[in-house]
Amino acid sequence: MAQTAEVVIMGGGIVGASIAYHLRQDGVTGRILVIERDATYARAATPMSMGGVRQQYSVPSNIALARYGLAFYERFDEIMAGAWGTPQAHFHQRGYLVLMHPTTEEALRRRYEVQRQLGVEVQLLSPADIHTMLPHLNIESITGGVYGYRDGYLNPRGALQGFVEQTRELGCTWVQDEVVEFGALGSDGMQVRLRGGETITTPALVIAAGAWTQQLAALAGIELPVVPVRRQACYATLPTLLGYKLPMVLDRVHDVSFRHDTETDNHLQITRTIRDEPAGFHFDWDSAAFATHIAPVVQHYLPDCGTLQLQRGWAGHYAVTPDENPILGPHPVYPRLFMAIGFSGHGLMLAPATGKVLSECIRQGQATTLDIQPYRLERFATGELIVDPQI
Repeated sequence: MAQTAEVVIMGGGIVGASIAYHLRQDGVTGRILVIERDATYARAATPMSMGGVRQQYSVPSNIALARYGLAFYERFDEIMAGAWGTPQAHFHQRGYLVLMHPTTEEALRRRYEVQRQLGVEVQLLSPADIHTMLPHLNIESITGGVYGYRDGYLNPRGALQGFVEQTRELGCTWVQDEVVEFGALGSDGMQVRLRGGETITTPALVIAAGAWTQQLAALAGIELPVVPVRRQACYATLPTLLGYKLPMVLDRVHDVSFRHDTETDNHLQITRTIRDEPAGFHFDWDSAAFATHIAPVVQHYLPDCGTLQLQRGWAGHYAVTPDENPILGPHPVYPRLFMAIGFSGHGLMLAPATGKVLSECIRQGQATTLDIQPYRLERFATGELIVDPQI
């Protein structure tokens, strides 16, 4: 006999866990089942991420989602504390500094004006302002920067742990298994079969599978425009202590970002984006890139801090859509199949808002707290893409 659940979530990363959390918080008392095939999260996106939380987008819908998430993370360790313990997310609001160069200044100034109109806490800084704030930062090649002083970064594994453990404490069921088949069951239900042999029927099925979305959807003969794209990061020692902590610093001319470690004074976490990286799963870390590309850029900006010493590097994957924005809400053909996919590197920062709006879609048929119409799947067929260039 098949098992039943009020909601089944395929994918137990930070997005799936947030959906489970918000469903319970919003009053769902029935069984909420989360299926995650790897309880160690060895290749999951969140633990490999930079842990950035920012509001610096350029379209109202993205800014609204991000602002919801920022407010949530400001109280995260308090909200998620329970009998299980206290999460170690440690959200540090040290700011987000997007550096301006001659080739990027005009676009960043336009973004800044939109952000200010929508209430985002940002400042337009001159090179002199940046030098005053960060005296070790080389300002010779920049024309200024946009600084989100309420933004910051956290320990991503601690954030994931907080969501997962709190949902367990709230009575959500977690199963370590793999979906091998799923599909519609009549007009008002869905069915899932697991590798372990169990079959579950549910009136609400959620896809929250990150970079593995396309593979999972194919099990039901469904095509979803989400592909995995490798992103690389590393952890390095900064020989000279600055006496202060860096914000998240983004250089989109060289596609390198860096920040202080959340817990130490002399380590940096650094990421490099390769714009023409081919789609597909590639978990190899390009160690040569540290010496040829990453270290030279960081040391250009921190020239008086000694030679960076690489500690370790790793590669994870973004789940990328054609417009690099998520797909949220019900599937147009299968109305009891809900999607929270394609975050294109922003899953952690948008997870709180996603949990809330997906909870509303499942419980009441539509999202009311935030507008998710721009994120519907049909936009790729109608050409109504979200134009919000990545920073």
